[in-house]
Amino acid sequence: MQDRSAPSPLVSIVIPVYYNEENIPVTWAALQATLARMPQNHRWEVVFVEDGSGDRSFERLTELLEKAPGRIRIVKLSRNFGQAAAILAGFRESRGDCCVVMSADLQDPPELILEMVERWAGGKRKIVLGTRVDREDGRFSAWASRTFYRMMRRFAIPNMPEGGFDFFLVDRRVVDFVNDCNEKNTFLQGQILWTGFEPELIPYVRRRREIGSSRWTLAQRIKYLVDGFVTYTVTPIRVITLVGLVVSILSFSYASFIFFAKLFWRVPVKGWSPIMISILMLSGVLMIMLGVIGEYLWRSYHETRKLPNFVVEAVVEAPEDGDAAAAEP
Repeated sequence: MQDRSAPSPLVSIVIPVYYNEENIPVTWAALQATLARMPQNHRWEVVFVEDGSGDRSFERLTELLEKAPGRIRIVKLSRNFGQAAAILAGFRESRGDCCVVMSADLQDPPELILEMVERWAGGKRKIVLGTRVDREDGRFSAWASRTFYRMMRRFAIPNMPEGGFDFFLVDRRVVDFVNDCNEKNTFLQGQILWTGFEPELIPYVRRRREIGSSRWTLAQRIKYLVDGFVTYTVTPIRVITLVGLVVSILSFSYASFIFFAKLFWRVPVKGWSPIMISILMLSGVLMIMLGVIGEYLWRSYHETRKLPNFVVEAVVEAPEDGDAAAAEP
């Protein structure tokens, strides 16, 4: 028998916003239509995190407060800290028993939220992941995404879904764990899977972005890949160790050959080109090795500085009476 005195569960929807001025009204309309079908014994809130956009995203978000008093909160960051930091800021400000993370551009179908909540309700799953089985946003993006997550599965995180995930639900226990970690250069997907809770997978096709263009650049993708590898695997260190061992054996063998050829067979050692090729090759290998080691050292140094992942400029919300209020962090 259901305990009527127990409070109804609260679902927090966390949405990072970065240059989504034109998407916000469309996304909010679609989200409202979905959340209107939320089970009556569930409450919901939406936490928008404005990640230092240079457009009118923040103004568009504040316009929503009057339309849904008590339902929306806006977390405004002092500058752009990146998508992962924006999600972490949303986690810290959320009050729900679970958190759903979705994009602000409607590439993630909001209707899946209902299925995620259903699978989470009653303690069935702590983690529910929307996994991409295909993408409508171009062949290169689809190829790059598949390659990225295959590499992560192969070398770093074996339980990473094949299509990866950016649209997901996590229980409050997982949210609290991520908040307590306060990890710099975080690979959020890795943190979530590291908890060990068995995820529930919901396949879907990622939609094409209809309004605006993505600000997720190639450089940011590469950094995210490096963060995942450096944080969750020692494979790069083992690779450079193996390369160093192979190069050392080859170099020693070649040096021995030259020595014996000169000493016993009286073969003259000639050639400026082979010497320069050997020097340049070894120098290049050494620079790559130093670069890989530097990535690990820099992240260790960054952790010791204890800088926050983000700085909140203001939290804006409207109480039930509809009067907007802003709170400084």
